[in-house]
This record gives sequence, structure tokens and C-alpha cells, in this order.
Amino acid sequence: MTVEPDFEDSIEQPDLLWMFRYWAGRAPGSGLLPGRQHIDPVDFPSFLPRIALIEVLREGGAESPSGFRYRLTGTEIVDRAGRDPTGKRFDDLYAGDYLVQALETYRAIVEARRPNYSRRTFPLIEGREHLEYTRLILPLAGDGTLVDMLCLVTADLERVNEDDLPPLPLPTDKEQTRRLLKKGRPAP
Repeated sequence: MTVEPDFEDSIEQPDLLWMFRYWAGRAPGSGLLPGRQHIDPVDFPSFLPRIALIEVLREGGAESPSGFRYRLTGTEIVDRAGRDPTGKRFDDLYAGDYLVQALETYRAIVEARRPNYSRRTFPLIEGREHLEYTRLILPLAGDGTLVDMLCLVTADLERVNEDDLPPLPLPTDKEQTRRLLKKGRPAP
């Protein structure tokens, strides 16, 4: 298992940092990844509502993933997203650019065998509502080498409705619009 030297320092949320250290401490040997069998949910019951386990799908014994399927999704993730993805493949849940980006990100994690920490925005109602969160994705390998599952842990789940946000200030006249455009800021 290889992790960038400053990866741990980049994790800002204490619970995600704890989970990263727990995962790293469960590796069965040098250079090996922990598998699902090494992770015991009894050790972190308060995190369970914010955890999803994602199965890495491979067709015909291929090493490269052909897709991903949610095996388990925590109740807080389900409640905030407004749907339960358990048992569904990414290509059944997502579309367009979001699907492409998700597949690229998850494939990169699987191939590199390295965790991923990021801030995400998930669209709920296009242009009106989204979910903002920080996530940690930890690769798991039953044999210590081939990643067969990913453990996603979220923090700061916040559902944002754009209708509830304060309105952007609108230019009061054409002159103000020209000034905004001249400064390089688009007019709202």
C-alpha cells in the first residue's frame, strides 16, 4: 500500500482522519491493502450512517473495473440524497458528465490502490438543489492486492436548496453592467 506522504495532512475532518488511520492500521502486511474482512463496523458505530460500500465490478476476470455497484449505503447518505442507491450500479444512478467523472475517479482509485479525499457537490434537482459533502474513499482488497471494494465515508453532508440562497445583486442599470463586465465579472 502506497500513500502520498502529505495525504494524511490533507484530511481536515477528525472523523475522516480517524477512519484513514484505522484503515491504514488494518493492512495485513507491508504493501498490502486491508480487505473487507479486516474492517469491523463494531469499531466505528457512529460512522455507519455516513458509510457506503461500493463493489468493484469486473467482467470476464479483467483487472480493470467494468463498473461499480453500491453494496451498502448508510442511512444518513440515503436521507440526505433522497434515495437509496443500495444494489444499483453507477450507470443506473448517474448520467452525463457526472457519470463520466465518477467512473474516472473510482477507476483511478482502484488502479492506483490509493485512498482519495475530496470535497464534492452532488446534484439532486438540476439547477435547484444539491448535496455538498467531504468524502474519503478507501480501497479494500480481499487478497491484499486486487481492489474489490471501496469504502466511502462522508462528512459535512449538507443539502442546499438554491431557492433558499440570497439573491445575487443585480446591476441597476446598463452602466453598472458595463463596469462589472469590464472588471472581468459576468453580469448576473
